[in-house]
Amino acid sequence: MPSVLIIDDEESVAWALRKVCERQGFTAAVAATAEDGLARVRRSPPDAIFLDVRLPGMDGLTALGRIRDIAPETAVVVITAHGNLSTAVKAVEGGAFDYLAKPFDLDQALDAVRRAVDRNVGTVAAGAAESPLPVAEDGEIVGRSPAMQAVFKKIALVAPTDACVMITGESGTGKELVARAVHANSPRRGKPFLPVHVASLNPNLVESELFGHAKGAFTGADRTRPGLLTLADGGTVFLDELGDIPLPVQAKLLRVLERQEVLPVGGTESHTVNVRIVSATNADLAADVAGGKFRHDLLYRLNVYPIQLPPLRDRGDDILALSEHYLRRFPGGASLLPIPADTVTYLKGRRWAGNVRELRNGLEHAAIVARGGALRPEHFPPPLAVPGTGTPQDRLAIAVREWVRSRIAEAGKAEPSELYQHFLNEAEPVLIGEVLRELDGNRLAAGRWLGLARATVRKLIRKYTLEPETVGEGDEGE
Repeated sequence: MPSVLIIDDEESVAWALRKVCERQGFTAAVAATAEDGLARVRRSPPDAIFLDVRLPGMDGLTALGRIRDIAPETAVVVITAHGNLSTAVKAVEGGAFDYLAKPFDLDQALDAVRRAVDRNVGTVAAGAAESPLPVAEDGEIVGRSPAMQAVFKKIALVAPTDACVMITGESGTGKELVARAVHANSPRRGKPFLPVHVASLNPNLVESELFGHAKGAFTGADRTRPGLLTLADGGTVFLDELGDIPLPVQAKLLRVLERQEVLPVGGTESHTVNVRIVSATNADLAADVAGGKFRHDLLYRLNVYPIQLPPLRDRGDDILALSEHYLRRFPGGASLLPIPADTVTYLKGRRWAGNVRELRNGLEHAAIVARGGALRPEHFPPPLAVPGTGTPQDRLAIAVREWVRSRIAEAGKAEPSELYQHFLNEAEPVLIGEVLRELDGNRLAAGRWLGLARATVRKLIRKYTLEPETVGEGDEGE
């Protein structure tokens, strides 16, 4: 019968994991400290271990190394409530079989332990420990939300490999930062990392920029010039705005991926290169493939390992940490900490359509306006309005989401109360008033548009003291 050891000092988590394991027919034991867990491993190595990072006494990552020495074939699933990219990378480099961030779904834990006990991971773990990876000194990838924990795990798992990585997400979510983190935690970290912002290149020169050109290849080519793929030999090329690569260039890029060969423009002989391609896009490449604008075979080769970055609106738990991080980096910004409660409420309630980039720029603007005083909501620039973007339904949905977030953030830990009625009290007068204005105050017509009786419209006008209240066509006889 497979055996599982749970090393976690949080009783509720340990109890839940134990029940999950026992329901699968595994024997399960619990240790509340790393020291106790190591003693149990020495006595009888289990088939799998759940190991918390933050423990009293010895921490989990230190214990992970000891476990690898004592029982190299035991699969260790690291779990933490305080994870970041550094934790994820250290767990993987230390030989962890998997990595779970609290709060995790028990189905995730069940899947992890099933895979752990079914697989002999001794060689995998040893291989992972042979080439320890440094933690990226990037410092800008901040986040403890479940969405970012998933991103950190993906970076840690793919970094030691040579697999192509495709990073997707909205503008401003930090795609280049993730690409740099993949490179910085890979065996290629001592070689070049070259970002190529395809959209900024002259469409007629993209091929030359990537592959280089021979002397005389075109007007102005007075000397042979190596391309970016050659200059990055041994390292990583980051292709941003991937969808803007012209179709003819896509065919040559596919050759690089398949054969690691580069043929310069105007050249007659190709040469080999050793580069890893990390790409990024916020476009719908599947739609581009369907429309004949992007090669399906290239998409498959580049999308070996996708990493989807969450928008900032789905990372509400990270907004305060991000804000504090950026303020510390601004000259004099540390003096603005801590951020006042009403400003934190504002930061969490704003949509941040430009994601992390907009948040950073907004904080820099606010820090300048605050002039060393407390950071206030009015110090932030208003959101940029982009005319014609989104349908009216989209814009309405955005407004409602922002309203809900701000109300819940304002309430904090207070008991919830009548949010639906509060919404009606704020939205109903706007709706009734706008319909009346569009219909020149005609309450009969307004009632028809609203699907309400004219008497109900009159009642709502009085309730909300709406203007205009002049009788329009169709209101005679009132």
